[in-house]
Amino acid sequence: MHRKTLSALTLACAMVVTPAVAATPAAASAKPSYRSCYDGKCKFTFTKSVSFRISKKRYGFSRVYVSKEYVGGIFDQDMVVVRAPGSTVSLGEGAEGEIRINRKNALSFRVLAITSQGATIRFTG
Repeated sequence: MHRKTLSALTLACAMVVTPAVAATPAAASAKPSYRSCYDGKCKFTFTKSVSFRISKKRYGFSRVYVSKEYVGGIFDQDMVVVRAPGSTVSLGEGAEGEIRINRKNALSFRVLAITSQGATIRFTG
């Protein structure tokens, strides 16, 4: 075989065997930012409990806690739980809910999907 052909084959074999670690974007390992949720409008997928700040002036409270929890008893399934000071809402997949405190604007949300790894939720303000 020619030297160039042999070099090309060696390089091709090395690329197939070597895992594509360099192709993983740096942002995938970075902590997600929920700054876009401050106005009460965002969509995200989570795998563990999260909390983020929202506009206290608009909604009457400044922090929201979101988690996926197993709810036994009547429901007997995984549900998304949204908490705010003095209020807790548990929702199954496809359900919609809202939290309203002190006669301010309601923070509305919808559970888009629940999987074994986590869930996807959309806040619509």
